[in-house]
Formats: sequence, C-alpha cells, structure tokens
Amino acid sequence: GMYYSHHYSGYAMKPNYERVPFERINNLGFRGEDIEQEKPDDVYRIMAIGGSTTFAVYLPWTESYPYHLQAILRERFGTDKIEVVNAGLTGSTSAESFHRLATQILPADPDMVIVYHAYNDLLPRVFNDYQEDYYHFRKSDPNNPPGMTRFYVYRLALSVLSPGFFHENYNLMGRVWKIPNLPNTDTERTLNFLNSTNDAFAFNMDNIVTLLKAKGIDVVMASFAINNDIWHWMDYMPPYLWEIGIADNNVAIREIAERQEVPLVPFAEAEFKKGSQYYEAKMYADSIHMTPKGNRFKAEIFADTIAPIIAERLGVPVPPSSPFS
Repeated sequence: GMYYSHHYSGYAMKPNYERVPFERINNLGFRGEDIEQEKPDDVYRIMAIGGSTTFAVYLPWTESYPYHLQAILRERFGTDKIEVVNAGLTGSTSAESFHRLATQILPADPDMVIVYHAYNDLLPRVFNDYQEDYYHFRKSDPNNPPGMTRFYVYRLALSVLSPGFFHENYNLMGRVWKIPNLPNTDTERTLNFLNSTNDAFAFNMDNIVTLLKAKGIDVVMASFAINNDIWHWMDYMPPYLWEIGIADNNVAIREIAERQEVPLVPFAEAEFKKGSQYYEAKMYADSIHMTPKGNRFKAEIFADTIAPIIAERLGVPVPPSSPFS
C-alpha cells in the first residue's frame, strides 16, 4: 500500500508511490505532481491540509479540489506560478495535521495553508476511555498488515478477484484505529460522544493557525459541509450525531477564524443546488465527499476567498470571481 508508520504523525504516504492511472504520490509524499523541495522565488505555494475530503478518497488524483483549485487560480491570474499542493491525508484528524506541520508542511515552504477539518475529529469521541490527545483512538502500524495479507500470492489473488478489498483506502482505518476500544452498540457510542466535547478539536485547530501565523504564512479556514439528506459515509454512530458534531465543530471553526482574524471560506453555506444546476451533476458522492464536479465547485468557492489574498501578495488586480460568489 501507499502508507507507512510515521514516528510523529502516526502514518504518512510513501513518496513516489503510483497506482496508474488512479493514484500518484509525489516526491515529497503528497498527492499529485512532483514539486521542488526548495520553492522557486517566483512561485506562490498553497498547501491544502485535511482528511479524505481534501485528499479526495475514491477519486483519481486529478479530481481533488486542490488539483482543480490550482487550475482555477492559474486561469484567473494568467500564470503557472501558483502551486496548490494536495496535503490531505485520508483518515487524519486535526491532531495529525498539527503534528504534520513541523515534519511535512513547513519544510515545503508554503505561502498559504488551507485548513479543512471537522469530520474525522468526531470519531475519537465514540471510542472508550476518551483522551484529548486521541491516544485511546489512534494506533500506527500501516506497514504491519494482518494475517494472510502478508503473503504476496494472497495479495495478488485479491488484486485480481476483488481489487476493492485490497485498496489502500478501504483497509486503512482498521490499521490505524484502536478497534478494541470501539463499543459494540450505538447506545454506548452515543453515551461516549455525549460525555465528551470538541475541546481537543478546537485546541488543535487554534494551534495550527497560531503556528502558521507565527511563521508568517497566510492561513485560510473553511466551514465543513455535510449533506444530511444522503447516505452517511460511516455508520459508526447514529447519523444525528454526525450532524450535531459537524455543527459544533463549525461553531469552533468560525470562532477561531474570527478571533485569529483569518479568512473563512463559507463552504458549508455554499449554494450547492446552484452548483448542481450549473454543472448538471450531483455535488455530493456521500454525506461529506464531493463528486468530481462537486470538487470543481468546491475549488471555485475556495478560490473566491483566496484570490484576493493572492492578488494582494502579488501586487496585481483581483481577478473576476466565480458564478457562485
């Protein structure tokens, strides 16, 4: 698979991993095309951090919102000197993103970091023995697959007979979650959730913004979009808890953005119906992940908030915004 155990952030992606034509991990371990470790002076580099909704799980690497965002910004500004790096990590929480700043994000010398989190931080709250550092929830052994999957012939058979079963994104969760701490019933999971808070999420997000600002890096946050009228991506707790949790985390995101005085992309409030009509396509693939056209729409919404910041930094006029602004 494309993951390995990381000594600080739990797990990371293997540089130069490819599964043609679907997957491409670049030279620095991010999803997409190779970039220079030492950023050229004339390049404005944006890094997008988050979980699977940034990574664009189950879609080709060319259908993520960071990939579309790069194309949109280059078109609006008429230059190829703007890079948008997909630094999303499937399954990651705000805790992983905070730890990845020092080991993976800052070494790439970004001019801007986009933070899109909320969903994955709800999962630790349903596990037993809740701890705010998520130690009760997270383990890191993606290089230690269980049982028969250690044998090449078995993996080869799976790849031929049932590719989805041995897809790196399908079997990741069981290898980075402390499954024995997950209660068996919705009642127990609900009680765990209600007896915990989103303080750890708010703490991590606030620290991410504080560190990036201290380094002189532009920070952009975004409210997290969830569609309650489509099937929920996970069934590890009742659907209404996902809705409550996302709403609470969005309150924290908006409060941090206001207090820290950083731009906020109002993505949760975007006109998805208008986007669907414009592209003649569904926007959501499930409750939180976008379709390819949905990611294009997402990129346009993000670009509307980001473009004025880039224009100011580059000393150029602000380009026209999207039809959805």
